[in-house]
Amino acid sequence: MIIVSTDGSSLSDSGGAIGWAWVAHGSGRFDAGGAADGSAQVAELTALRRAVEAHPGDEPLFVESGSQYAIRCASEWLDAWKANGWRTATGGAVQHLDAVQSLDRVIEGRSGPVRFRWVRGHVDSPFTERARELAWLAAEDWAAGRGETDGQLLEEPDAGEQTGARHPEAGEPEPVGARRHQPVPTSGPGWELDTLFD
Repeated sequence: MIIVSTDGSSLSDSGGAIGWAWVAHGSGRFDAGGAADGSAQVAELTALRRAVEAHPGDEPLFVESGSQYAIRCASEWLDAWKANGWRTATGGAVQHLDAVQSLDRVIEGRSGPVRFRWVRGHVDSPFTERARELAWLAAEDWAAGRGETDGQLLEEPDAGEQTGARHPEAGEPEPVGARRHQPVPTSGPGWELDTLFD
């Protein structure tokens, strides 16, 4: 069974840049991205979709999120909305329909089973915490104009070279916030847990 933690972030309750991320428990693989404008709900749904897309095949996939809305969309409401012509039980329009339908397509297109579970936010899990951190960093990058149109993060020139910021000496702790200027790596066969949480 593949277990993946996800998170979505929005820098503002009134819209603006968003970020999403997923982290696989067994392999330590992960990915993150975002958009220049959106809502926290869209970010959470996108994180679920990207996690399912990144794990094709027959092996059972277990995706967890701290968003009750996203988990209920994926595991409770989606089938009923689809059967009702993409209308809610009261006949209203489904919110974030594009994101919901995109999630439905990837779930339907996966050969193996997919299950979703809500996990309490701020739990003591390195996977949940790392997904939250990556999603927030992605949203910050999109807010700063460093987002790329395909949803990945752009590499940025060494911020210290441009701004004259001091680089720490060997063995000296890295200043708070210094990592945000380094590119966030995406998933790949070489990424392991020891590289994810160093």
